[in-house]
Amino acid sequence: MSQRNSNDRKAPQARPGMLALLLGGAGKASKTKKASDEKAKSQKRLRRSAKDVLRYIGYDAMYKDGIAQVEDGLFSQTIEFSDISYQSARKENQENVFTVLSSLYNYFSADTCFQLTIANVPIPDREIGKRAFFEKGDEATSKYVEEYNGILNDKMREGFSNLERHRYLTYMVGAADVDGAIPKLSRIKGDCIQTLSRVRCQAHALDGTERLRALQSQLRPKSEFTFDWDKLSHKSSLRTKDLIAPMLIDFKPQGRADAFRVDDVYCQVLLIKSFGSVLEDYYIANIIDLPIPLSVNIHARPLAQSDALALVKGQLDWMDKEIIDEQRTAVRKGYDYTILPPELRYSKEEAEELLDFLRNKNERLFRYTGLIYTYAPTLEELDRQVEQIVSVAQGNSLGVEPLYLRQREALNSVLPLGNNHVDVFRYLTTGQIAMQMPFASQELNQPGGGYYGQSKQSGNLVICDRGLLASPMGFVCGKPGSGKSFSVKREITNTILAHPGDEVIIFDPAGEYGNLISALGGANIRLAPGTDTTLNPFDTAAVSDRSDATKLAYKTDAILALSSALMAEGSEGLPENDRSIITRCVGLAYDRCALEDRLPTLEDFHAILAEQPEAEARDIALRYERYVHGAFSFFNGQSNVGFENRITNIDMHELGQNMKVFGMLTALEMVRNRVMVTPPRDVVTWLYIDEVQSLFGHPTIVDYFARLWREGRKFGLICTGISQNTSHMLLNANARDMVINSDFFLLHKQGPADLEAWTEMLDLSTAERGFIDESIKAGEGLLVAGGIRVPIKDDFPKGELFKLFDTKPAAIAERSMREGPIGGAK
Repeated sequence: MSQRNSNDRKAPQARPGMLALLLGGAGKASKTKKASDEKAKSQKRLRRSAKDVLRYIGYDAMYKDGIAQVEDGLFSQTIEFSDISYQSARKENQENVFTVLSSLYNYFSADTCFQLTIANVPIPDREIGKRAFFEKGDEATSKYVEEYNGILNDKMREGFSNLERHRYLTYMVGAADVDGAIPKLSRIKGDCIQTLSRVRCQAHALDGTERLRALQSQLRPKSEFTFDWDKLSHKSSLRTKDLIAPMLIDFKPQGRADAFRVDDVYCQVLLIKSFGSVLEDYYIANIIDLPIPLSVNIHARPLAQSDALALVKGQLDWMDKEIIDEQRTAVRKGYDYTILPPELRYSKEEAEELLDFLRNKNERLFRYTGLIYTYAPTLEELDRQVEQIVSVAQGNSLGVEPLYLRQREALNSVLPLGNNHVDVFRYLTTGQIAMQMPFASQELNQPGGGYYGQSKQSGNLVICDRGLLASPMGFVCGKPGSGKSFSVKREITNTILAHPGDEVIIFDPAGEYGNLISALGGANIRLAPGTDTTLNPFDTAAVSDRSDATKLAYKTDAILALSSALMAEGSEGLPENDRSIITRCVGLAYDRCALEDRLPTLEDFHAILAEQPEAEARDIALRYERYVHGAFSFFNGQSNVGFENRITNIDMHELGQNMKVFGMLTALEMVRNRVMVTPPRDVVTWLYIDEVQSLFGHPTIVDYFARLWREGRKFGLICTGISQNTSHMLLNANARDMVINSDFFLLHKQGPADLEAWTEMLDLSTAERGFIDESIKAGEGLLVAGGIRVPIKDDFPKGELFKLFDTKPAAIAERSMREGPIGGAK
């Protein structure tokens, strides 16, 4: 083709055998609807015979909202949908995905058609090993930015494929003009997105820029996308095609009839021509998983049910005639007329089964065309890639063949425009198309996210942005020594480097995070006997802008939770008598101290409790006595610390268990009052709570804590619970609700009891259990982010960051000897 002229404009099995025998592996278009199809065929012929690139590319106009005028009277739209965990999911979950996809395909009527595209797009060579994952910020973090970027770029080079995978669903409708197409496309878009959400598959419609990017990635592989709407104007003759089209398309490179050259890249489109007797759900996935640039495209056009039934009945009538002819011949020659040729007998049985499917099992019939597109810098490399595709396809009983002399039609057919120019098809049912799953090995690469490791399956970087999840709350869990704390420190560093406007607060009951926070320029607040740090549970500084009644309600809740933590019988919760007494005394403490223009302290509260006539009040006062007098009195006094630094670590490793719970709840109340304000602050707060299981021994504490999980997102709070023993925690109903309301889980090696608990809560499959059982190495595990589940590994190289992340006892001891203990509040 000449240069362009810029002045132009494990689930159920599907059996395709019945259709292969009944209707043939491939055939020409049906004679039905000839009148309505003739115009479209004429337009396709014009595309094929075009003498320049712009006339050839298969659309006429692209609008900013992403709607494309494909031909005169035909308009299409594309939605991109996310990956989900399918291949490693349980059988019942796979069956649910199969059912949802079947209902999605059945949704399309006979006057529409759709195209499913799964594209492996290479990361540009200019980015591999040269990407800036984090930008330099303040002086404290700049040196770590440089090291972290270097580590991730080195790991990026280790990826087996360095491919980004995109999944597109493109649908096309007929309309007189774009205004008539908009409501039709809008309705289809909404229904498709809603249907995909039933399997936790996030989808959105591509706007014009995104759609042009998708087109260029197939039209001009490896070229930089520089399109800008501002480059188009009424004064210039430029159209969108001018900015994304290649300079040259040669459909006979070196005399080849089965390939073409686009600029400096050689390309080929293959046809999925035949299937084996059984179609498995992993056949297409195995092709998609090849570490080469390619796209798999499925074009499907539904037949009206009456036409489908008439087609099958017509075939049955023809077979009955063939059977009668065979029987007459057998009688004439003296054979047993009941013996029929096996092929004819099987075809009749399968045709009858197909008729039953169409009538009684909610199946529909589609005209199906399957295409595989790949490209390479040389013809030799292209041939090697094609050989890989054919080999994998043959191993999965798929017949894949080159489209000789049809590459012109094929290129337009693999562009995500919804229009099939290849007039070769076969008939498949809904289930047989739904069985061709678009979900292969999962990748997670969200721009702006943090690094969580490498995929165990592909070696590609796993980059996740928790802020994009429906509920960013989450848990990091694993046995001691499994890499749990290392992962949390890595995520904290991700957050600090990638989101300089966010704040980070850590509850550190084991003293593991102080060195990291100091190195990143944060503040360590040390709660321990002998320090000058004071936290006042009655402090209202963070709720000073609220009404007196609201302040009192907040603080009463907090003191009730603290009182519950002090009870030996706390697992049963506070008795109603105790709750009433505490509520009364909290109110009295604020009233009395208001006369002296100050906030109450634990000592004031203790004195008021001792004055009450009830014996229960004296018991409560006795529980608080050690926090008022003696070594633990650093909770008795006015607060002298806060969260002025954007990175704050509350170090409680020198406290006993009850004191840790008391300290956590006191600090947690400060965080809640700081964050949950109306209107919400324009700041995201990341809250990390280590040994979170220690908070679940008391119902009052759990209720208080669970509210953060339920309500925190709308106030910009992202909570992370860190635990090494979760089976006991998950026995609590509120804890289970917290897990249900979370979309983020980073699971490392689990003990048997914890493994069973997570299997039940997250509905893990056998394969997913294997990613977190006791056979894995430290640093390996399973990342669950919404509907995506990725097995991860992380061989983090030694360096300054590794020293900050490492939590091995020997490393901590060596660091303490070298640097000395972390000091008090600063």
